[in-house]
Amino acid sequence: MSFLLRWLGLDAPLRDARLRPYRRLDCDGDVAQHLERTRRAMIDILGASITRDEPDLLEGSIGLVDGERIIVRFEAIDGPRTRISIESVRPLGASPRTNSQYVDRLTEELAKA
Repeated sequence: MSFLLRWLGLDAPLRDARLRPYRRLDCDGDVAQHLERTRRAMIDILGASITRDEPDLLEGSIGLVDGERIIVRFEAIDGPRTRISIESVRPLGASPRTNSQYVDRLTEELAKA
């Protein structure tokens, strides 16, 4: 049976055929404060639809064609500071892009404070 799986190429682990542009920034303030700011920015500036809202994570979907998702994670560091990780997940297209205008715009907005 394993010979047949190898011959068909089904024994290899599946590769994730997605690109994940990523940014990280450290900001003053607690997680709850940045969670609310990020939620507003994702809705008002990016036009995202929030699909997952947890105390340390936000996920929003943008667009119908490419189906890009923005995942933002929050981590408390060094007292009243928060590390914000912003990641874009989208299907691999014909011409892959290594950056995301949504990640860049959200990072720019959150860095203002």
